[in-house]
Order: sequence, then C-alpha cells, then structure tokens
Amino acid sequence: RRLHVSNIPFRYNETDLINLLQQFGPILEAEIISNDRGSKGFGFATFANAKDAEMARLKLNGVFVEGRRIEV
Repeated sequence: RRLHVSNIPFRYNETDLINLLQQFGPILEAEIISNDRGSKGFGFATFANAKDAEMARLKLNGVFVEGRRIEV
C-alpha cells in the first residue's frame, strides 16, 4: 500500500503528491522527504488499499511530471 515516488519536482509538497496519486484511490498519508535546504525530490504515499497502490505504480512509473521522469 505504501509507494516510494522519486524524481518528483522539487517544488512539490504533500498536497501536490496527493493530487498526483489520488486519481487511483484514497490516500491515507503522503510525505515529501526534505532537509534544511528543501525537498530532496522524493517521497512516500500510503494508499487505503494495495490494489490502488499497484495501479498507480503501473500507470505512473516513468511518466514525466513537469519535465522530470518520475519513478514509482
């Protein structure tokens, strides 16, 4: 149910990540990993069920988001 999403735009926050993923199902939690200089370009999202998470992974892995090819 928990996905690792990498190479996301550095300006993305948790809301942006949820907006990207929620088309596949309800998101319970989203987190962008950052340090004192800002986003590190990856994060995690937890779906309500594993089937939705797997569909998101299949559909979004390798897709370009704001010019960056994300990996799920």
